[in-house]
Amino acid sequence: MCAITRRELCRNIALSGAASVWLRPSSSGRAVSAATTDASVTIATNRAPSDLDPQSAYDAGSGVPLQGPFESLIRLKPGSIVEYTPLLAERWQSNADQSVWTFTLRPDLTFQDGTPCDAAAVRDSFQRLFTLGLAPSTVLGRFLQDATQIATPDPQTVVFDLERPQPLFEAAIAAPYGAAIVNARAAKAHEVDGDWGHGWAQTSADGMGTGPYRITRFDPADAVVLDRFDGYWGGWEGQHLDRVVIRIVAEGETRRQLIENGAVDVAENVPPSAIPALEKNSDVVVIHRYNLAVNYVAMTVAGPLESPAARQALCWAFPYDDVIKGVLDGFAKRAIGPVAELCRGFDPATFVYQTDLDRARGLLDQAGIAGNTTLTMLLLSGNQRFEQIFELLGANLETLGLKLEPTTVDFATYLAIATGDQPAAERPHLVPSFWQPDYNDAWNHLWPQLSCQAWTVGNIGHYCNAQVEDLLARARDAADDQTYRRALSTIQQIVTRDDPAAIYYAQPEWITVLRKDLGGLVLNPIVSEIHDFYGLHRTD
Repeated sequence: MCAITRRELCRNIALSGAASVWLRPSSSGRAVSAATTDASVTIATNRAPSDLDPQSAYDAGSGVPLQGPFESLIRLKPGSIVEYTPLLAERWQSNADQSVWTFTLRPDLTFQDGTPCDAAAVRDSFQRLFTLGLAPSTVLGRFLQDATQIATPDPQTVVFDLERPQPLFEAAIAAPYGAAIVNARAAKAHEVDGDWGHGWAQTSADGMGTGPYRITRFDPADAVVLDRFDGYWGGWEGQHLDRVVIRIVAEGETRRQLIENGAVDVAENVPPSAIPALEKNSDVVVIHRYNLAVNYVAMTVAGPLESPAARQALCWAFPYDDVIKGVLDGFAKRAIGPVAELCRGFDPATFVYQTDLDRARGLLDQAGIAGNTTLTMLLLSGNQRFEQIFELLGANLETLGLKLEPTTVDFATYLAIATGDQPAAERPHLVPSFWQPDYNDAWNHLWPQLSCQAWTVGNIGHYCNAQVEDLLARARDAADDQTYRRALSTIQQIVTRDDPAAIYYAQPEWITVLRKDLGGLVLNPIVSEIHDFYGLHRTD
């Protein structure tokens, strides 16, 4: 999970420079502002939101605020990657071979605009998802082709007929992307040229969800404000917060200062160098743990990096230890290929490169790469880690007679370039990025990065390997775990050792810092910056 389609990105680039969008006041009638109170939480993040339509948004910046208004049928149990808990569905079950899954909705559910969220509305939501066919639809597209496979025998029952055994459907339907239930009828009222209200929904989530919070301000360059929805089906008894403010703060050092002085309650992606001092600060709590993310530098399969030998050379030239110790300050471990160790389907025998400039030089000669060749690397403005990686890698490449040049852009442009549809020959040669699956499954992790069909989903370098494509199909349709794991293991070897798609260098620890009086925050082990806002509360 990390990308959205080119068509959406073009619109998002414009949005990122637009003025703040103020939405309808909260149902309580309170005036909306971004001020922090005891009944609110302020989160500082560097990931700017770009889209409020959960059926097109597929980036972490957008995914964070969308947790307020939107919910799925079930979700991961807090802190787990293998257990699930009810949400809009109060219970669910499958048939013996897990080809048919039945969900029973809670009674009397409504969307925030008051219209029923019954079985027909759930089916309509998935109809909109598959009709739009944007990036989030790929999460469930492995299991469903269209909404004709969804039956609604009564207003509380939704039946998915997957036509073949699919034990991982439970995990996918609980994913934070692609599984949200959207008020499709409300969206269609704003339809333009058959877009199911998509253009409208990108900047307004009002009434579209069933969740506990409404987005009342949307400014991609500054902040998103969510106010509690008084009519939430879960009620407001117990400890909850009235407001969630998500501040967009590009600089890591600024986020550190804000959490230290109490101007924000949560700081995401704080510079690793600041962690030792923060852990000694009695006013904050530092949470860091491994999740399913892998950091890598994608290589564009064109020009000087068209041959496997050239890409193997860059894998040998990468300064792995320097990056992990110097850039990530030790809050990471070496990646063993493209899949994280905690992920279902990970193969520990995957080939691992070390820094070896002599091998790199030999492979460059084999690939016919001249000593004066210039490579370009895409950098994100304000991202010091990318800049440091650029400097370290550039120094090694200079030793080999190559030159590395930066292309520095803002976040929206970075996404547009990374996952756009421009030809490979026009793309930067190197793009630093990260990826994590939508649910605990190596196929779901690998397909968006490697499939020939995923060039506008997450396949940054326009990688396309016929054997990998065949193995992805084999793993997707595997009837048994042995076939599934064998296919995935072979893929992991190919895309590291034989025909590299990227330089897989680290499994990072995700670091979240919070003020000590904030309770209820449990890191999502798959997408760590996504939080359950409804579960947050103040402690004594």
